[in-house]
Amino acid sequence: MGGPACEAIAAALRRSAQGQARSGAIHLLHSLDGAIAEQLALHAEDLGGVTRMTAVSPYYDLRGEGLDALAALLGIDRGDLHAHPAGTVHGQGSNAWPFDGGPRWNAVNAAEAFGDDDRPLHAKSLELVCRKGRLVLSGSANMTHAGLFGRNVEASVLRIQRGAKAYWVTAKGIAPSRLTAGEPDDTDAALPSLGILSASLEGETIRGRVLAPRLTGTAEAFLRTPRSSHALGTVRIGADGTFELAAHGIELESWENGRLILALERGEKRWEGFVSIAAALELIRRTGSIAPRLMAMLAGTETPGDVAAILAWFREDPDRMPASPTMGGGRSGEAGAAEGMVTLADLTAAGFGGRPGGSAEGGETLSVWRHAMALIRAAFTQSRGPWGGGGETDDDDDEDDKEREKRARSEEAANHRSLQIFDELLTTMLAPAAEGRNALMALSLSHFLADRIRPPRGKVQLWLDKVLPQIATFDGPEGDLAIASALLHHAAGRRDENAIRARRYFLRRGIDPALLSVTPESIPAFMALLGAGIDLGHFLGEVLIARTMGEQIGAYLAAAENRGPPSGYDSLISSHHWPQLDRALRAPSSFAKLIVLERFHPSCPRCNMRLPLAAGEDLRLRGVTSCCGRVLLNPDC
Repeated sequence: MGGPACEAIAAALRRSAQGQARSGAIHLLHSLDGAIAEQLALHAEDLGGVTRMTAVSPYYDLRGEGLDALAALLGIDRGDLHAHPAGTVHGQGSNAWPFDGGPRWNAVNAAEAFGDDDRPLHAKSLELVCRKGRLVLSGSANMTHAGLFGRNVEASVLRIQRGAKAYWVTAKGIAPSRLTAGEPDDTDAALPSLGILSASLEGETIRGRVLAPRLTGTAEAFLRTPRSSHALGTVRIGADGTFELAAHGIELESWENGRLILALERGEKRWEGFVSIAAALELIRRTGSIAPRLMAMLAGTETPGDVAAILAWFREDPDRMPASPTMGGGRSGEAGAAEGMVTLADLTAAGFGGRPGGSAEGGETLSVWRHAMALIRAAFTQSRGPWGGGGETDDDDDEDDKEREKRARSEEAANHRSLQIFDELLTTMLAPAAEGRNALMALSLSHFLADRIRPPRGKVQLWLDKVLPQIATFDGPEGDLAIASALLHHAAGRRDENAIRARRYFLRRGIDPALLSVTPESIPAFMALLGAGIDLGHFLGEVLIARTMGEQIGAYLAAAENRGPPSGYDSLISSHHWPQLDRALRAPSSFAKLIVLERFHPSCPRCNMRLPLAAGEDLRLRGVTSCCGRVLLNPDC
């Protein structure tokens, strides 16, 4: 069918669907966005899991690889296959039955579901009976590994019947006979000229196995996405057909570009197979109906509705949130990755929420889950810019003004809901019981929402007022974002001595400001909303030459004890307490009358009386006050 004909049909379908309620009971599944089987497993999980499977297909893998992989994904041990009495349409290199697939596949006759028909079978359909209903898939996908897991381009319609009680009625069937060796027939199980392999991407490593024909030794590996191709070098294949190769940076690309196809070449021979993404499968298995929204987040194609749903999912159970890494120490002055990108080396430090798993999970599965949640966490550090009004889909030109306005209102409502949910979520994330564990994640979410929604300046300032005091470390994927946010927050403050306040902020976290580097590019949304006219590089310079009162008191005490030069405490010299402090520098007896606190306390340690409010604030913020005729010094300010 030509392009104009497809466009005409699409336009007719749009017109017929306009104004109709969408029940969500019919979905179009295609392999361009991911494997048909993976999408199917997601919907099955939403219906409580599969209890029975019945497949109708003219073609299968000889050893049932596609059926085995589907069964493993759905969590079932066996299934029924329709054995069509009139046989199947013959195909080049195809198999009418998984002859070497073992006894787990039972032959049935499901003709009653379709009516009597003596033509050879070419239809493809699949019924999954679930605990909360059933799924019926019909379309182009055969029950082969290529059809179900993506080497072929397939499209099928999925009907979701919640609470259904009527299912296909089947009778005992007779599996087709396998042709004897050498018997001419185009459905013979001869191996295709293109070999087949299966593979899985696990972080930065591809692990796989050559299925047929047999291959050992070395071969050249190539990876293809819908947008690019990569030469992965030479790979060694073991005696059992297994192999492993490095794929640096491929996983992050895969979320944006979609499916991956791996090819091995030796001479003129070639083996190909679809590469499943372990993190995607684990997200589908563990998160159910929210998985498509999480994967849209990873791909950078999330909508306002997706973000609102993800935030609501976090709010429902905050333990689901990817946790910040627990690391000690300060941050060196190394600049972050270019353009705010997060490397997988950064992600290895990232934790995950305490949700599913526990000790009952296998170590390998738990590791994949941790990695998947680290990817989610890293996605919130990416700057993607504000959503366009009314969305930015490819078919905007086909929408009339009324539809575009309706969609814009829907997205505005979703943004408003996101802000409301986040305000509630932030309170939970920063609760005392959390002990600051969620502070960096809260900062990432704050900037992500500021970047996508562009809320009022005051709301963003309030977020930073709450989040920044709880940040104790600047390591990990959010390090550059946190440093730049803290500097901007203090630079944009309306109180005096902004540079001194910023310096105190870092020193109290054990970080020497001289080791900091600032990357305003890591916080474009905060800069746009709060940083008008602010040069963070220049402000960092002011922080470097500023001295907190604690540092000045330390320099004064060192000078009084002949451990340092008589300089570096200009603010003390300008204080009205300076005459007493000056005498203490020259007279040991006067110095002995100074009261130096180990930490701030609102009471005088000499008379034990609570200091007046103004005097207590001077001691806490400016490090010096007086009581009982004595000068009190607070170096911890």
